[in-house]
Amino acid sequence: MAPEQGPASAPVRTLYLLALIVILASISTILVAKDVILPHVAERIQFEEDILTGVKESPYQYRVLKPLLTRLIETVIAPVVASPRTRHILSHSIIVFACFLGIYYFFFAYLRHFFSVGNSIIGLLLLQAVIPLAVTGYYMAGDFITVLIYILGFLCFLHKKDHYLPLLILVGAFNREQVIFLLLLYLAYLYSVRQLLRKDKLLIVAASIIVYAIVFIGLRLYFGFKPSPFSIAHHLSNNTAMATLLTRTVPLWLAQIAGFLLLSLLSFKRSDLFFRLSLISLAFYVLAFFLKGNLWELAKFLPAYLILIPMTLQTLTGESALLRASER
Repeated sequence: MAPEQGPASAPVRTLYLLALIVILASISTILVAKDVILPHVAERIQFEEDILTGVKESPYQYRVLKPLLTRLIETVIAPVVASPRTRHILSHSIIVFACFLGIYYFFFAYLRHFFSVGNSIIGLLLLQAVIPLAVTGYYMAGDFITVLIYILGFLCFLHKKDHYLPLLILVGAFNREQVIFLLLLYLAYLYSVRQLLRKDKLLIVAASIIVYAIVFIGLRLYFGFKPSPFSIAHHLSNNTAMATLLTRTVPLWLAQIAGFLLLSLLSFKRSDLFFRLSLISLAFYVLAFFLKGNLWELAKFLPAYLILIPMTLQTLTGESALLRASER
């Protein structure tokens, strides 16, 4: 007979879960280090130096969060790590590991708001599964910081901590411009819980817009208004090129998104209004992605999985991702 589980079983299961999260974060960190950091150290060092000295083109010039974090870590470890190359690898690996650790830990916490432990683990593994094909370029880990900020934002919605949203927008604006889309999802949440016209919520929205505008404009005033070679026409040409569509974009979207979207649509009618509105809002995100990004760089699409994975789990598990009555 199997031994009975004692009082320590819950803490032990928590330790097992934390071990799983560390394992997933380690795998993802090694993947990024192997494919993004290690092969391009010289280019990455120059890339960061160009940002910090103000000579980089837009939009990279204004994405200063990760270079500043890296410079801080490198300053701390400089007394014991002499090589600039080693300092770069180590500092970025620390940032990437911490970021993935936060992503997986808080994404599990987000899923547990709706699903059982077992089904939340399935959702966690689904998120980890889409990471490898989202890894592109040689300086793209800022996209994972954006994902972490989105997850923290969703947790702020759900746990009545949305007064922290302007702070998240503030930090995110130093990292990537697309953090502003989090505000659209917040509006969808407020509408779904009938709080859209509450004065305190409108103040949060206004404060978020103000801090985003301050960072957006402030960075451009500080570094200068840099021209960008990445115009809408440039991205339209890239995203509609037949060779690129057939060899990169279509296969990636079929593998990474089509299945999640289909399973999400199957649960659409019984989904909470928040998820239905959020799924619809992804059309605007995809349009912006099409006009101002390369569609094969799917790391920029990762925040969409905060919607797609819970809706997919509804179809796969039969559980429903519904907001609790206390939130309405």
